[in-house]
Amino acid sequence: MINRQVKRALKGTLHKARRYVQSLDQEDEVSRDYGKDDFAYPWLNALFSSMVRDGRAARKPSYAWGVLHGVYLASALEIDSVSVLEFGVAGGNGLVALEDAAEKTRDIFGVRVDVYGFDTGKGLPPPRDYRDLPNLYREAAFPMDVEKLKRRVKSAQLRLGLVEDTIAGFISARPAPVAFISFDLDYYSSTQHAFKILKADRGLLLPRVHCYFDDIMGFTCSEFNGERLAIAEFNAEHQARKISPIYGLKYYLPPRYAQMEWSEEMYMAHIFDHDLYCRYDGLVRRPFDGGTNLRDPDR
Repeated sequence: MINRQVKRALKGTLHKARRYVQSLDQEDEVSRDYGKDDFAYPWLNALFSSMVRDGRAARKPSYAWGVLHGVYLASALEIDSVSVLEFGVAGGNGLVALEDAAEKTRDIFGVRVDVYGFDTGKGLPPPRDYRDLPNLYREAAFPMDVEKLKRRVKSAQLRLGLVEDTIAGFISARPAPVAFISFDLDYYSSTQHAFKILKADRGLLLPRVHCYFDDIMGFTCSEFNGERLAIAEFNAEHQARKISPIYGLKYYLPPRYAQMEWSEEMYMAHIFDHDLYCRYDGLVRRPFDGGTNLRDPDR
């Protein structure tokens, strides 16, 4: 059953999104009536395209897309605050882009978005064994200038130290539900520790968490080392929580971005034991009456 309250929230979200696009004076986007589309993707793509027009967000379109869709889900489920995370900050360009995406989606949906960055602050720790791909990565690579980065960010919070040491304290602090995560830790071992957030109490997560994995393509990446091995082991260990690629995403992105590598690096963590997992989220509108109008299926 589609709860009328949920439908009202979705309608309000659409109006906010349209006002945001109008504020950017993009006539081609404003002229469309997105409320008549079969899917939410066209107007989400219009918002995404608007978000990545300036320099900061354009550096990481994968972040902008993931945050936009994560915050949209929160809005559809009437959740008023979320967290977005970057594991592996290094020089900080990604964290700056993440913060920019958070600000823009807050303006669109009225959802508070808290930004967190996790890093040793000193570069990569020593690789533990072949699973950490020591043929590709070396100790102390990707160092951070902590003070310089702190001057660049506005509200993003840094969690400095080994992920295995910082993640437990983060979870115990009970942040807003996590909507998006970038995993850019390079190593299998570090990624495995970061996955503790996906094992946390379901109240700390959205029912579906958009994820970006930076180190799963090309080189010597495989199902048996690095981030892909961490994903495979997580899925094998958990029945009610799974990490899956977002299949065929390139077919749903604006053409300019469809062939970019990051379209194959976007995943979704499904929290099947979440109370809200089965709540209607408005991404698909068509099936309920064979047309484009929503209706309650029990009428």
